[in-house]
Formats: sequence, structure tokens, C-alpha cells
Amino acid sequence: MRILLTNDDGVDAPGLALLREIALTLSDDVWVVAPAHNQSGTGHRFTFGYEIELEERGDRIFALDGTPADCVVAGVTHLLKDKKPDIVLSGVNRGQNLGDILHCSGTAAGAREGALHGAVGIALSQGMDYSDGRDEISWDCARAFGAETIESVLALPRGGDSYFNVNFPLCPPEAVSGIRLVPHQRFSHSPFELYPSDNAGKHFVAILQTPKPLDPGADFHILHEDNAITVTPLLLQQTDMTLIERYDGRLPFSGRMRR
Repeated sequence: MRILLTNDDGVDAPGLALLREIALTLSDDVWVVAPAHNQSGTGHRFTFGYEIELEERGDRIFALDGTPADCVVAGVTHLLKDKKPDIVLSGVNRGQNLGDILHCSGTAAGAREGALHGAVGIALSQGMDYSDGRDEISWDCARAFGAETIESVLALPRGGDSYFNVNFPLCPPEAVSGIRLVPHQRFSHSPFELYPSDNAGKHFVAILQTPKPLDPGADFHILHEDNAITVTPLLLQQTDMTLIERYDGRLPFSGRMRR
């Protein structure tokens, strides 16, 4: 298997180094194209209209001054254009990517862009403790179960229109209860809000608390309460086909132009 790695924490992030260790247990054909700097929260943004530099950092390791989506495009269509990757792994992100947060996740976007190019796209994140202002992380679960989880995802039957979001729990590896296929949590409202900094007139956008209630069958609850590795299959096709079929693809149209 040819495997392409990326992330949104940057090419020097410890989670990416861990992901490379994991990938090398699955294949000896592993390539890295990752952002030169942190790109967390960039979602699926591309760098249009600006030159971007691709810098070789080591054996099959490259840094790009762009986003995770840019990095996957650089890997698939430039570095590996003669033999495209079978798998695109994105992560391991420093902190969980759950629920509606997926919509802005650069980690998820790396896997999504890989799937758009025909590879199996898998985003991986390690849960961490944000409580009481702490910012602590242990990579033990991702290290212990990363390869097995990827192999389990690769064994799933799938069409060509899906990619996957994986989260490893915060608990010690011996406390992990298993791997669960789960939906992502839909919140009643966006988890993001603007709050003031200590500097007058300046603000931050952040997640101050998770909207409640949590669905007991979705990713947030199962990761934190059941200590399970969560795998969420996601679709590239985002069209609401139920609505289209309900109206047979047509809305009322008089043909009269309004002035």
C-alpha cells in the first residue's frame, strides 16, 4: 500500500511523527506532506491565487506553506502523480475532533480531500483533557491501537463516496473498551462563540463548552463515557436526497419575471 500522511498541527507536530510510526508498521511506502505551520480550524480551505513552497524536510517528508487540503493535492497530483496513494491518513490530531466541530477540522479535511482523489481517507485524533484550563495530552491510546484501528477501517465494506473520522479516548490503553462505529453528534446550535480577550477591543473565537444534551449513541458520549475508540463514516455526497425526492426535483415556477 502507498500511504500519504498529512495533518493540521504542522509538519513538526508529535502527532504526525506518531502517525508515521504507525503507518510504517502497515507499509514501507509512506510519504508525508504536511503544513509548514499550524493550520488548525482551517477546514477544507485551499490557498488560491498565491504561490506556495514545497520544502523537502527528510526522506519522503515534505512541508508545504499551505493547508491540509493543499498538502493532499500536492502529494497526490505532484509528488505521487505516477503512483497515487491508496490511503490518506490525517493526524494524529492533538485533541478530539467530534460532533459539529468536524465542519471546521483541517484534520477531517485532509482525509476528505484524500477520498475525493480516490484514496481511503481516514482522519485520526487523540482525545485530551481541556478541563479547568488544562492542556494535557497522552498519545498512549493512539500509539497502542492506531494500526489496529486503521486495519479495521480498511476491512469495512464501502463504496467510493465515504471517508472516516477516528478518535482515541483519553483513558489508559488498558481501559479502552473497543472500537465503535458511531454517528457524529449534532448539536442544537454551533459550539463556537466569540469572547473578549484581556486586551480591549480584541476577541477570541473558541469553544467554551460543549452544547448539551449529548446523544448517548453518538461520538462525544461514547468516546468520553464508554472509553471506546470511535469511528464515524462520513459521506462526500452531502445532498439532501430525501428533500429532492419529496418534490420530485421541482419547485413551483410560474415563468413570470418580477420587476
